[in-house]
Amino acid sequence: MSDNGRSRIPSSEEVSLALRRCWQPVARLQDLEHGPQRAVLLGEALAVFLTESGEPAVVADRCAHRGASLSMGEVRGESLQCPYHGWEWAGRDGACTRIPSLSDQAQIPPGARIPAFPVRKQWGMVWTVLEEPLTGLPSLPWFDAEEWTWGHGAPFELPVSFGVMIENFRDVAHFAFVHQATMGAMPEVVEPLEPERDGFEVTLHRMMRTGEGAEEVWGSTREVRYHLIAPNLTAVQMFTTGAERCLVHVARAIGPTESAHYWVSGFTEDFDECSLEESIEAEARIYAEDLPIISAVEPRELSLHPGSELNTLADRFTLAYREAFTEFVSRALETRSAQPR
Repeated sequence: MSDNGRSRIPSSEEVSLALRRCWQPVARLQDLEHGPQRAVLLGEALAVFLTESGEPAVVADRCAHRGASLSMGEVRGESLQCPYHGWEWAGRDGACTRIPSLSDQAQIPPGARIPAFPVRKQWGMVWTVLEEPLTGLPSLPWFDAEEWTWGHGAPFELPVSFGVMIENFRDVAHFAFVHQATMGAMPEVVEPLEPERDGFEVTLHRMMRTGEGAEEVWGSTREVRYHLIAPNLTAVQMFTTGAERCLVHVARAIGPTESAHYWVSGFTEDFDECSLEESIEAEARIYAEDLPIISAVEPRELSLHPGSELNTLADRFTLAYREAFTEFVSRALETRSAQPR
């Protein structure tokens, strides 16, 4: 797209094409210890597994021989064995490494190969990307995984695009209505928000205001810093008395109107108001309040058109996310035509 094209609202198909260039989480490492997992990314079924050397791998979840699901198979060395006829496929490049029915493995067809995808590890998750990535993995300069105490909550899926849930995470106007049980009687009026956007990143500082009875969830939290990296990461850094807590949320596009979500809760060494297990449990209660509402949102795709919905001053941060999302899509499409596919 030209610079003028950046003001054009991308279609659903263009968003999906752009997201093929976005690193997205496909599994937690801890879950792969029990064997391969199936993950769908933008309509493409993937088999995610740990090789015997402990390295994660991502390949197409379809055997090129007779089409069986490879995520139902077993790991054999650095390869994944098909459950149907035992053909083995290398996690590194998708090449066929063994066909049990052949007495001479030199007879493996030279073109026997399935798609294999780039793999990265971060925050206890396996990430992959379907095409040449536009950026590196998202990173949070304040979250040092080596210094913080942190752990995963239970992943979940939603019948909406991931942008709808990412936006909910940053929508402060819904607290008074959705989170009364966990946050108490929150004020309905939202103070003037002043988000700052730098390319794909949006940040916002605000003082934390909770209602009576919210201490169990929020403790001594008095200030929060929201940090969003479009299109699929959002986080909150919570400043307590002399320490910090955080919640990091990342998402995968199963398709235009389906998504998978992973989240990490953590705190710094000097935080002593609750255990990690209690922190994760508290965050899970907040998610449980959101999910029924978000699951019923229409339309099921995040609207990127500024005039398609009503907005107020309380929506300034979520609108900044939509702008960052649109910029990601525009830049991904501008250079995508030059990438081999």
